[in-house]
Amino acid sequence: MPTHSAHISGLGTYLPERVVTNHEMSQHMNTSDAWIRERSGILSRRYAGKEEPTSVLGTLACQKALEDAGTSIEEIDMIFAATLSPDHYFPGIGVQIQNALGAKHIGAIDIRGQCSGFTWAFSTANAYLRAGMARKVLVVGAERHSPVFGWDDDDRNVSVLFGDGAGAIVLEAQPETTPRQGILDNLVGCDGSGLPHLIMERPGMGQGRDDFINHDDLEAKNFRPRMQGRQVFKHAVTRMSEAATQLLQRNNLDVADLDLLIPHQANIRIIEAVGQKLGIDAEKVVVNIQHTGNTTAATIPLAMEAARQDGRLQKGKCVLSVAFGAGFTWGANLFYW
Repeated sequence: MPTHSAHISGLGTYLPERVVTNHEMSQHMNTSDAWIRERSGILSRRYAGKEEPTSVLGTLACQKALEDAGTSIEEIDMIFAATLSPDHYFPGIGVQIQNALGAKHIGAIDIRGQCSGFTWAFSTANAYLRAGMARKVLVVGAERHSPVFGWDDDDRNVSVLFGDGAGAIVLEAQPETTPRQGILDNLVGCDGSGLPHLIMERPGMGQGRDDFINHDDLEAKNFRPRMQGRQVFKHAVTRMSEAATQLLQRNNLDVADLDLLIPHQANIRIIEAVGQKLGIDAEKVVVNIQHTGNTTAATIPLAMEAARQDGRLQKGKCVLSVAFGAGFTWGANLFYW
């Protein structure tokens, strides 16, 4: 079977209309615009409406990506969908997006990498294309966090960080011609010992039928994410920096060869620390967390669109995207736009 390379031919994003400012949140919990800005860099985030579950956000982003690529849904061979906030406990959003797009009976694979989910889906999709198992695929990251978070003092350290949104790309196989085009390399990794530091404990099947979610869980709000911020910060900076360095080294590239670094938009402090550790110029680091918050699996494509809009993401640019998430998980993608 011939080996192909792959490239990104289309990009589409969707952000809900409702803008939730720091000031609005400060009316309901003991926080302030200055407190949130200083710790996260976030000024506002988007919240989806009742008729916009995660699958709908993802579908809208996919439709825009297909239009951008000049591709019809009939030409798509696979869908790879990344989320930690599906509409239902099961099935995942992939089958819903496939149905909503009117796609033929193609595979729709859900990827659970949390904040690293899009980088993992990107890597998996690229492997399918290189192996000749598909010619055109959709990769989508979509999240709707807003229904889970409470606007109270117990949750303020986490709830102020997250927003809703979605982004998608079309990946296409192409003949292998030159090593300096399309997708160069990908990396995925995890360290399960980090699980206790960032977790949503319930619902879950780990303890048996009585503990899927019970009265005590509801009282303790165990359906809301728990995060040990210092541990997450330390590991995120280390793993994202290592992943980026490893990809560059094994492709005989230096940081100076990069035109853009697109990091997961978790926290401005993490983004800045990764950039400093890599030694990359600040103007090459894409930051859009100010107006989106952390959209987990959607942050990478949303940041791609922000860079395209401001003129930095152009054809032929060398780009490295890198993410870190609960699990702990991490992933990175090295490509030419």
